[in-house]
Formats: sequence, structure tokens, C-alpha cells
Amino acid sequence: KAKFISYVQTNFKTVSFEEIEDLYQETIIAFYQNIKKEKLTEINTSLSAYILKIGKNKLITYINDQKKINDNIEFYAENAISSDDYDNKIDKAVRFILNKMPDSCKKIINLFYFEKKSMDEIALILGYKNSDVAKSRKNKCISNLSDHANKIYLEDED
Repeated sequence: KAKFISYVQTNFKTVSFEEIEDLYQETIIAFYQNIKKEKLTEINTSLSAYILKIGKNKLITYINDQKKINDNIEFYAENAISSDDYDNKIDKAVRFILNKMPDSCKKIINLFYFEKKSMDEIALILGYKNSDVAKSRKNKCISNLSDHANKIYLEDED
């Protein structure tokens, strides 16, 4: 675990410690599933090298997913509705907060609002126990986003 954490922190400084921990857990689960499904019958390298390779693959997938999420957020920001009646302050606050939110929240918000995934699909994609867990986490993220957006919006009013 220490080798994996060190590798990611050294080579991918933008990945938070919480996300590294999640990636490591996903790596160990994938390793276990390879054994259980008999995909892994022998290892030609050290066990730590094999696990690190799985982790690197998970990390590459994660980085690519983050790029897609950020591209969607940028697309939204560039194509936001513009009219005389629309208040751009709240839109700017939401975009600002979205970019500052933990990656796990960005993923959920992106999957639900931009990619129109169901809670069951989100649970499966993110490895949650069920759709209720995904829904609960999405609601917490949205509540957090809303609280911060309103705070910024109201501060601008003063």
C-alpha cells in the first residue's frame, strides 16, 4: 500500500489522498476478483509489482474519467444559458464550487446531471453497495454545493 501511495503522490500530485485510498481499495478488490474468477493462476513478478500494475491501470482510468468530468464542466460553463432574466452570479458560484469539490462529488454530479445516469448505474460505476448509497452521496454533494453557492451568492448581494 505504501508503494502505491508513494507512486501516485509522486507522479500525480493533483490526486487527493482520499482518492488514492479509494483507488488502492479498488485495486485490492480487482486483485481479489482476479483470483476468485481464476484469471490469476500464477504471478511471474513480485506480488507488489502485480498489485501496483493493477493500481496503475485503475489510476489511468481515473485520470481519464476526471478529464471527461472537467471537460463536461467546461462545456457547461461555456454554453450556459444567457438572458436578461438569468442571474449569472449563481451560475458562476456553482461553477467555482464544482471545481473545488472533492473528485468523488464531481463524479456523482457529472454522472447524474451531465451523463444522465440512473442511481443504479452510478452505484455500479462508482462501486457503491446500492443505489440508495449513491443517492445519499449525491444528495450530500448537492446540498454542500447548494449551501456554498448560496453563501457566495448572498455575499455578493451585500
